[in-house]
Amino acid sequence: MENHEVEIKARNPVPVQITVLRGRSLKGGKIDNPIAYVRAEYNNVHLGDSGKLQVTEGEIEYNFTTSFDCSFDGIQGLDNLVHKPVILTVIEVLPKEKKKKDEKTVILGQATVDLLPLVQGECMFTRTITIHPFFGAYLEQAISDEIKAVLDIAVSVPEPLLSETQLEGSNLLRITAESAYSVPESWNLTGPQFNYIVALFLPLSTQKELRVVFSNGMLKVAGEKEPRIKPKRWPVSNIVAFGAQNMADSFIEVCPYEDEDGELNSKEDWTFRTEAENEKKRVTWNIERRCFMEPEALLSLQTHIAETTFLPVEIKRVPLTPPAKSGKSSKMDKTEEEGPISFHGVAYVNMAPLLYPGVRRIRGAYPIVAFNEAEIFEKTKHKRNLTRETSGGKGQSQHAKITANKFKDEKGAKEAVKKSLINMKTLMTEHGLESEASGAVNMEGDQHAEARSYIVLEFSLAKPLVQKRLREDLAKRIAEMIPPRPLFPRRTSGADKAVTDYHNQIISVAKIIMDEYQEMFGPKLFEGKLSHEYQDQEERKHKLIFELNTSGKYFAFKEQLKHAVVKIVREKYLKTVAFEDREQLQTFLNELYIYLVDQMHCCLHKLLHIDPPDPIPESLLSSAQLKHFAKEAEGNKNFELASKYHLERLARDKSNPEHWFDYGTFYLLLNDYVKAEECFREAIAVDQEHVNSHVLLFSILLCGILACVNEQYEEADNFFESARCFEPSNIIAWTMQGLFYESQDQTILAEMAFLEAKKLQTATETLKKSLDEVVVDKAKATKVPETEPREKKEARKSIDVDESPLMAKHQEEPKLIPVTEQTLNETIPEFTRSIYMQTARFLLEVNALQFVSRAMAHELICNENGLSCEYHVVLARLYMQQGEFGKAEECLAEAGRINHQNPDLWALLGHLSYMKGDYTETKKHYARTISYVNDAFDMHSVCLRLGFIYLQEDVPLSYESAKSVYLIASQKAPSCLTWLGVGIACYKLNELTDAEDALCEANILCNSNADVWGYLTLVCLKTGRKLEAEQTYKYALKLNLGDQQLLDEIRQLQQTLGFGNSSF
Repeated sequence: MENHEVEIKARNPVPVQITVLRGRSLKGGKIDNPIAYVRAEYNNVHLGDSGKLQVTEGEIEYNFTTSFDCSFDGIQGLDNLVHKPVILTVIEVLPKEKKKKDEKTVILGQATVDLLPLVQGECMFTRTITIHPFFGAYLEQAISDEIKAVLDIAVSVPEPLLSETQLEGSNLLRITAESAYSVPESWNLTGPQFNYIVALFLPLSTQKELRVVFSNGMLKVAGEKEPRIKPKRWPVSNIVAFGAQNMADSFIEVCPYEDEDGELNSKEDWTFRTEAENEKKRVTWNIERRCFMEPEALLSLQTHIAETTFLPVEIKRVPLTPPAKSGKSSKMDKTEEEGPISFHGVAYVNMAPLLYPGVRRIRGAYPIVAFNEAEIFEKTKHKRNLTRETSGGKGQSQHAKITANKFKDEKGAKEAVKKSLINMKTLMTEHGLESEASGAVNMEGDQHAEARSYIVLEFSLAKPLVQKRLREDLAKRIAEMIPPRPLFPRRTSGADKAVTDYHNQIISVAKIIMDEYQEMFGPKLFEGKLSHEYQDQEERKHKLIFELNTSGKYFAFKEQLKHAVVKIVREKYLKTVAFEDREQLQTFLNELYIYLVDQMHCCLHKLLHIDPPDPIPESLLSSAQLKHFAKEAEGNKNFELASKYHLERLARDKSNPEHWFDYGTFYLLLNDYVKAEECFREAIAVDQEHVNSHVLLFSILLCGILACVNEQYEEADNFFESARCFEPSNIIAWTMQGLFYESQDQTILAEMAFLEAKKLQTATETLKKSLDEVVVDKAKATKVPETEPREKKEARKSIDVDESPLMAKHQEEPKLIPVTEQTLNETIPEFTRSIYMQTARFLLEVNALQFVSRAMAHELICNENGLSCEYHVVLARLYMQQGEFGKAEECLAEAGRINHQNPDLWALLGHLSYMKGDYTETKKHYARTISYVNDAFDMHSVCLRLGFIYLQEDVPLSYESAKSVYLIASQKAPSCLTWLGVGIACYKLNELTDAEDALCEANILCNSNADVWGYLTLVCLKTGRKLEAEQTYKYALKLNLGDQQLLDEIRQLQQTLGFGNSSF
């Protein structure tokens, strides 16, 4: 970011050229074809006048070109471009009167040129802009609504003002001061006139601030209605034509009170706000101030919001100086903010929503309270300089100024010294002699609170400060997301079909032969006179063959089988041409004969024997899915269901060490160390061939930890030593051994182990960096950036086993919808976890909390650059698993001050609020968690709990939100509960088809969930399927449906429809 800023400041000024091509539909005051010219102004500087040309049929071809230089010194040049327009004034030259030498002129109208496209990357643009008539000019009377006077203009620069990188890194902040309502009753239109001012400071860096001032607020009497369409005005004062003060195509967007971000958006405030905005006095600005934000300013703004949350906005009243006599400049330009300040108030704008992912705009009503420097310091932790805020020079009220001004003469320097002395005195005498004066000011400021004054402000960004996750569009129908399952066996084709046809022909011939045999020898067989001697059987065989030959049936059989045999030759053996060699033909015939006879025997065997029973179909759930269901049950504190899933995995394959390892971590969660140790020892015993080396290593380490818990230190030493010897390159194994040696006061051995772990980490980092460089170089050479993250990710997975040890296990993962790949810059890590942080995260994953505190203590001591956000998040996870929620909340508050964009932070805050039963805060934290691009570590629980809270709100909009959240969970890691949530949401929205599809999918994943059967009952009742409604209702009762509200809804619907319950 610093390089971009230096690049901007180092550039030479770029000329901005404005060309007035022509004017159309122009009319003068006294003659039809007057003489008129155009005057161009920018930033209170006269750029030049066009030639004085005569209007011909309402048109003038000016072709007038002028220019000014856009400076890149600081942000003033670019910032002026975005909020100051070029003002074009059309002036009519009146005919000379007799006896007068000077010619008279009259202003016909003004037009403004918005230069924002230049800052957005355009080098040239053309516009047709409207000439707004000056009050009282003939142009105002002559132009109808359909035909307006216009100017055709063109604006260009020789080169882009910002490169693509600078455009991507910068942002545009729009601040709109709309109106202050329910202002004090002492404000009147009669008597002395005042300038109503709104002022605030935006942080640009640690040393600079941008001053934004809105002046010339218009006091309006009670009952004066505002127009429905309110255009935004330019923040400049030298536009005399009323319509030209409005920005083109920029209007105030009014939203319902409940959708605002301010403090007065609750139902209790609606009546008061409606009354205040229609029946009480108000001050209206409707001015938009655009601020160009460089990367440094954006970072400073984010830091300011994260640290202080509130942005103070001052509201004050300053008396207007009467206009000067002719020949002298008006003091208005010099004293817009000079003079005594009265009714000094402040509104505190909560800017925190701008740090939410994807949020670009906040708008709301903010109460005005009396200005109090101590209160501002308490809320913002920043001491305001009143002298700097209230004093100003020429033009300060109309555009921002950098507060760190440089003085060019000695007089200015002396004045600065005096002001600094006054400031020091103010800081030292907060409760001293000046208290009486400040009390007098506060008395006027308190009238804002008495009148319940408030101001409506809007802050809008072109791009959000924190990017939101880009998710794929959810499927319109739930059935499209459900994985397809074959309902019918696949149709055979090719060689398989040829063999099947041959089997069918063999069966057909066999049945005919059996019928012939029954006809010849059936009567004797029925009478019991058929002999079973071998000679008699051979004789009956010869008679049958003789009969088949003499009757021609044998020949018919051959013809019947001939076509099937030909298909086998062609499809299975791929023989389509004649054999040239007789030996090859004979060999093939022998092979074909053997195959046909074997197939005939197989076919006859099936025909003459009873088919065995169909095998039991395999379960649709994989071992990885069962593990996911078990972890889900553990997160919901349903330990009985979790144990059931773990036992089902073991029942399928007791020789899989991973099943025993996961079962052991489950017992660690329950603090049942005896059974946990049995499981880990079993995992070691069944994996003698080291098929799953990571599981074996972790099992040995956890056996060592449990030995320490049982105070069997010699045995623990053996386990840790075995783990280190088994995989010498594992960082966690070395770190765990060092922590063990430290617990035994073996300092030298502990230092040796930690040193070796750090060496391995250094080697790993070096290898990662080299791989990163290779990937970057390869990407530059091939120019295919889309493949960079995936290649790099695969390369890193092969070496980064220590950063995510449990994910490196060789297991069958559930089929999940992939998440969008990160960019190459996001893939390269900004920092590498220490050996202690890696170990602590691993121990938390496997529920082994005994050594986590030791690892975190080392992280606290060894971190020279200050504690990271991850440290506080991991420590909060430890406290939460130990039940110390107060300490966890303190850690998360500290983590938020360091990095407010960490999704793990907001997930844990949501879990804390959920445990306290504060569902309102829980919903806010969880909604923010799922909005981030990166997932939190416990994303599944976040989605389940957030969806549950939405369903409890019993509002159609909440049902839509619940459906979306549950669908996100179903995309990533489908389970019975995720699809049940989708089904409930769809049922509440009366989307019965989608609800049935989702509930059926939930039933496939777990057919013992009573709630699934209950909602299936409701769906069947509403769709009029009596038999299915009764069956699903019986299953729900059989599984002991415990949701009484659901039972009552089912029974009420059964009574209404008159079916669905067999007891009716």
